Amino acid sequence: MKKISRSIQKFVCLSILLFLGMVNYASAMESPNKQTEAAAVDTRPDYVIYVNRVLNCVTVKQQGADGTLTPVKSIVCSCGREGCETPEGTFKTSSYYTWRKMVDGTYGRYAVRFNGSILFHSAPYMKETPDSLEWEEYNKLGQNASLGCVRMSVEDAKWIYDNCKPGTVVVVYSDTEEAGELGKPSAVKIDADSPNKAWDPTDTDTRSPWLAEASADIPDPFTGTMEQFNYTAYADRYPDLKDVFGYDKEALYDHYITFGVNEGRIAVSY
Repeated sequence: MKKISRSIQKFVCLSILLFLGMVNYASAMESPNKQTEAAAVDTRPDYVIYVNRVLNCVTVKQQGADGTLTPVKSIVCSCGREGCETPEGTFKTSSYYTWRKMVDGTYGRYAVRFNGSILFHSAPYMKETPDSLEWEEYNKLGQNASLGCVRMSVEDAKWIYDNCKPGTVVVVYSDTEEAGELGKPSAVKIDADSPNKAWDPTDTDTRSPWLAEASADIPDPFTGTMEQFNYTAYADRYPDLKDVFGYDKEALYDHYITFGVNEGRIAVSY
């Protein structure tokens, strides 16, 4: 009996040692991951996103270390239309998608989830390609038009996607009097006859025909002499320079040659 008891004791001791060894091994394997997670702290600023679902305006406020909120960005948007109103309340951002298929079969770009199936995202696209924009829906920015999500231009949707980290607070509210502290930006409209209407005009994709069109409107850099330099047009085009130099021809010409041409400023001859 004593031999059996000793055998049982040895078995129990070995089992305990084996268990402790496995626990230590698991802890050792887990520690690097925990250290990595601790090191991967998101250093982006803290923001709070306010969505006025009645006047279709988003106001982004940056939160200071003392908790104060400073308005930094205003965005024109389209919240839910009648019967599909964007839910009021306080939420937090979670999942992020460069493209996301919507419930109606369209696609949204730079989608950020903040309340179940409710997301921030671009105006809808027919396909998962940047040249399939539903331009009629894009032209509704500033009006209630969505199925509950908060639509905006690609530029603005990408700003939230890039700058507002997971866990960012989102406050959806209704105010018929004031869009937000920074007001409501004007929505850019796409002409029905535009050959570029399948592209969001704020999209910075290098393939965008809007960019090519804008580049074509920029004249070549001025290479003439000071006598040929239209200094009054240069001053009138750039009020910041006019405030400093007035209509001093030589100073304005020197500025253009030294700095302006490299800054992409436009100068023309008489």
